Amino acid sequence: MLARETTRMVEASSQPHVVATLDPNRWSMRHFDLNVNNTGNGTAYDISIDFDPPLENGEARAAKEIPLKRISVLKPGQSMSSYLSAFGPLEGKRYTVSISWRRNAKSSVREENIYTLSMEDIEGISKLGNDPLVQIAEHIKKIQEDIKQVGRGSARIQVDAFLTSDRLHEKRVSERASRARRQRHRQAAAEAPSKIASQDET
Repeated sequence: MLARETTRMVEASSQPHVVATLDPNRWSMRHFDLNVNNTGNGTAYDISIDFDPPLENGEARAAKEIPLKRISVLKPGQSMSSYLSAFGPLEGKRYTVSISWRRNAKSSVREENIYTLSMEDIEGISKLGNDPLVQIAEHIKKIQEDIKQVGRGSARIQVDAFLTSDRLHEKRVSERASRARRQRHRQAAAEAPSKIASQDET
């Protein structure tokens, strides 16, 4: 009994579990991606995904079939994602999602996961700021555009360049200023005794 229970626990802890969700796109909350994830601890093979009612492609994929309906293999923790559409065609809908897969590529037994996915869950959500990775990508893009403009000659870079002659000139100016300060100090020291003598005579 202990051996059978141990075997059952090992099998239970190493089984795949595949889910499909519709999530806001990283670049825009008004657009959605279809995400398929293997959240289990085992590899899933020959994955089949079905939405009822059927999903509708967005304006960017109007003439193409819905992506990720069939997937050959998903390792534990692996996910696949594809842009689907704007939020308009999805708003307020409730989907029955049916996903089936095999634990072994040669197995004839298919496991199934059926659940309800409601788009009402995400109505009214908001976020503050952008994804840090998106911000980094935007900054890199701006830097690339600036470099292209410089390369084409349509923009110029202001550079403060110093030559050896500039350094020598700065050194001479600094030395003259130092000599002038020392001269003023010597003059002030020489005038100090005469001022004290005149005050004593007074």
